[in-house]
Amino acid sequence: MTGLTTTLVAAKPREKAGPRTGARYAFQLHVSLSKVLDVHASGADYRALFDHFDDLVLLNKSNSPDRIDFFQIKGKQQGSWTASGLCALSDDIPRTIIGKMYHNTRDFGSAVGACSFLTNAPFQLTLADGTKTTPDHIKITYASVGADDKKRFSAALDADFPSPRTPSEDDVLCFERTDVPVTGYDVFLKGKLVDAASTKDGLAITALYRTLIEDVTARAHDTTECTCVSDVYSRKSLGRDEIEAAFTAAEARRGILDDWAVVDDALKEAGRGTVARIKAKTAMVSYLRDRSRRAHEAVVLAADVRDALHKVKASAQQCGSLLTATELVKAALPASMLSHPIEIVEAAILLELYEALNG
Repeated sequence: MTGLTTTLVAAKPREKAGPRTGARYAFQLHVSLSKVLDVHASGADYRALFDHFDDLVLLNKSNSPDRIDFFQIKGKQQGSWTASGLCALSDDIPRTIIGKMYHNTRDFGSAVGACSFLTNAPFQLTLADGTKTTPDHIKITYASVGADDKKRFSAALDADFPSPRTPSEDDVLCFERTDVPVTGYDVFLKGKLVDAASTKDGLAITALYRTLIEDVTARAHDTTECTCVSDVYSRKSLGRDEIEAAFTAAEARRGILDDWAVVDDALKEAGRGTVARIKAKTAMVSYLRDRSRRAHEAVVLAADVRDALHKVKASAQQCGSLLTATELVKAALPASMLSHPIEIVEAAILLELYEALNG
């Protein structure tokens, strides 16, 4: 064990009353998973802890880490984050957002790489060169912040962590934006998974998404008192190998094109001729390609089809015919969607039905 892994067991995690629900908490989980997917895509080793010492914690190695990064995650429907807002007093301890960002340095000291505030909203801060931040500023280090805003932050930190502070806030604090929206975060993350797994057309993205969200949620909700590092790892975290295993399992799943013979048989039974069946398969290949590329029309169509399927799912599951279920979903679509070529609409419906039945 390293000094950091010893502290992972010895340090007291923040108190929780048990499982939390609601859109705000779901947003935090989706932002956490999105951040993990970014690190995973880089090829670096890592281990992520969920809702333990902070909303998200990243270790720089899946085993024997020597650096730890903390992320406090908050969503904002409108407006910007200002220095005064980040320094506003609350009844909690630490009493400010900036204090909550810094507080884990007490236990983890020199192992701390960064304590970040991660949000969808832009920051409204003045930088050291006198310029103002804009929505294009995705990552702002504390060291780059101007003197006036630093004075506000320092005074707020003094309320819970009197000066001098070690490590210095200049060395660890950071303000960062996520591209995960506060509404539609599930659709966004599914799109990100499509991009991450773009090597295989027809991948069951819905099943992969569900697996990862369930894994992250289970670890975030686990309130077991961990007495050894293996407990922390197994109950509160996912490492690179576990995320990779989820992708490998998803790649091993059969996609709709692998099972196209079943669809083709259903089309035959419905009286579709050879040309119509070829058009149906061509439309499916085209739709899968556009969805994997996040083409706007395909994304909108996919969302509308999922909504329609949700409305009639119970009835669709009772249908004895795939095409009967397809017609049921089609009837629940908004009229605007029927302006798409009918083969593409049917392809989208068939894919959602397939993933719902095999997810």
